[in-house]
Amino acid sequence: MGIITSLCTHPSAPACILSTGYGFSANPDPAAAVKEAVSAAGVAGATFGVISCTVNYDVVAVTTAFAAALPGVALHGVTSCGNILKAGEASPGVACLLFNAPGGFETAYASDAAAACAALKTFSASPAAIIMGTTPGAEEAGLEAIGRAFPGVPVFGGTAADNELDGSWRVLTAEGAKEGGYSLVAVGVKMGASMLGPYSPTRRQATVTKAEGRKVFELDGKPALAWVAAWLGSAVSKQVQEGGLVLPATADKPICTKRGGQYIPAHLAALCPSDQSVDFFAPMAAGDELVVMDAGDGPRTGYAKCLAAAYDEAMAWGSITKPKAGVLLYCGGMSMAVGDALGKGLSSAAFSDRVRGLPLLGMTVFGEQAAMEGCGNVQRNLSMGMLLFE
Repeated sequence: MGIITSLCTHPSAPACILSTGYGFSANPDPAAAVKEAVSAAGVAGATFGVISCTVNYDVVAVTTAFAAALPGVALHGVTSCGNILKAGEASPGVACLLFNAPGGFETAYASDAAAACAALKTFSASPAAIIMGTTPGAEEAGLEAIGRAFPGVPVFGGTAADNELDGSWRVLTAEGAKEGGYSLVAVGVKMGASMLGPYSPTRRQATVTKAEGRKVFELDGKPALAWVAAWLGSAVSKQVQEGGLVLPATADKPICTKRGGQYIPAHLAALCPSDQSVDFFAPMAAGDELVVMDAGDGPRTGYAKCLAAAYDEAMAWGSITKPKAGVLLYCGGMSMAVGDALGKGLSSAAFSDRVRGLPLLGMTVFGEQAAMEGCGNVQRNLSMGMLLFE
C-alpha cells in the first residue's frame, strides 16, 4: 500500500531510504491486524518502523506481534487517541510505517530520560534530529535530558494518548508496550518537520504571577480559577465548583504563552477549587504572558487548512523535494473538538492532493514537541505537525 522506492548513491549524502510503505488494519484480532498491516506495507528488508494502534486493542499483544513479524527491526511509536489517521480517513486500528533505510534511524528506550539519551548516543552522537515518544507529564524531563546530551539538535514528537484519559496510553517499542519512559529515534536521513497552531490572538490576555510546573495559581496577581471562570463561563460552571477536567470545553480554546515573538499553544486541563488554581498540559512560569486564541473555522473544517500548511512547512523546513514517507501528529484535543469533521479535514482537496501516494501514518497525540525558532525545543498542545522523510 503506497510503496515508494528510490536509490541514493552519493557518498556524502545522508543515509538512504531505499523503500517505504504504510499498512493499516482494522481486524479486531491483534495478531491478525499486525500481520495484515505489515503485509500491506510491503517493505522487504525493513530496518525501522513507526508503529501505532488505538487502545481498544490489547496493546501488549500488538507490540508482541510487531516484534515477531519484524525481528531485528527498530520500532518506535505511541498509542493514538480514538483513531489512526491517513489521507481521507480516520478509524480505529493498527498501523505501521516501514523503512528500508540502513543507518537512517537508530532507536533507544529507557524508563529514565538521561539513560535513554545515553543509550541513543552510543549509536548516534550527532543526529540531524531526534523524534521523541513518551507519556503525558514526562515531556519536559525528556526535552531537558535531550538538550543536555544533544545540544542544538531539534526534537519533534507526539505524546502517547488514549480515549478516556484513563492512563491506558502506552509507548510502543520492539521490547513491548511501556507504561512510561522514553522512546527516542536518532534521524540520519533527510527530514522536514513542522508544528503549527492554527489560531489567531484575541485581546484577552493575562500574565502568570504564580506558577509551579504545569499548575498556575495566580494570573495578574489574582486567583487563576476566577479568571478562567470569567472567561469560559457556564461551560465550566460545574468544574469551578467541584473541580475536574475541562478538556471538552477548552479543546478549541487554546491559551498561548508568548515567548520570543512565538505563540506556544497550551491546553487548559483541569480546575482546582481547593486552591483556586488551574492545570495545563504544558509548563507555565511566572512572567509568562498568556494570550487567549481564536480557532476560527478550524473545528468546523477539521483543520483542513492547517493540514495543508503543516505539509508545506515541513517541505520548506527540510528543503524536501520528493518525500518518501510522512508522519502526521494531530493533537488529540483538536481531534475531539472537530468530532465528525475529522474526516472532512483529512479528505479535503488541499491536503489529499499533497499527500496522494505518500506512505503516511497519522496519530492523534496528547502532547506535541517541536523545535521553535527563538524558543528551542518545547512541549506544546493543540498543535498539528508533519514529519517528512526523503
